[in-house]
Amino acid sequence: MKVQDYKFYNDLISQNVVEEIWLFGSRARNDNQDRADIDLAIICPNATIKDWLKLQEIIDNADTLLKIDCVRFDELDDSSDLKLSIIREGVKLYEKS
Repeated sequence: MKVQDYKFYNDLISQNVVEEIWLFGSRARNDNQDRADIDLAIICPNATIKDWLKLQEIIDNADTLLKIDCVRFDELDDSSDLKLSIIREGVKLYEKS
C-alpha cells in the first residue's frame, strides 16, 4: 500500500501548515521489507508547537500497524546527516500548491 493511500496521509495534507511531505529511508529507496516503518519528513516552517502536536497526533492515530517515524525537516540542522540523507534519497509525496 502506498503512503498516499492511507487516511492519515490525507489528514496530514489537509492541515494548512503542511507545505511538503517527503518519504525517506528504505521505502524511498524501494529496498524495504513488507513490515518496514514509514519515514516521513514534513516541511512546515510556519507551524506552531500546537500545530506540530496536531500533526503528531494524526501520526499517532494512523490507520496502519506500521511504525511511522516523522521528523520536522525545517528544524533539522542544515549539516545534519539525516537532513542530507533526506535531500539525497527522499521522494516528495506532497507539495502545497
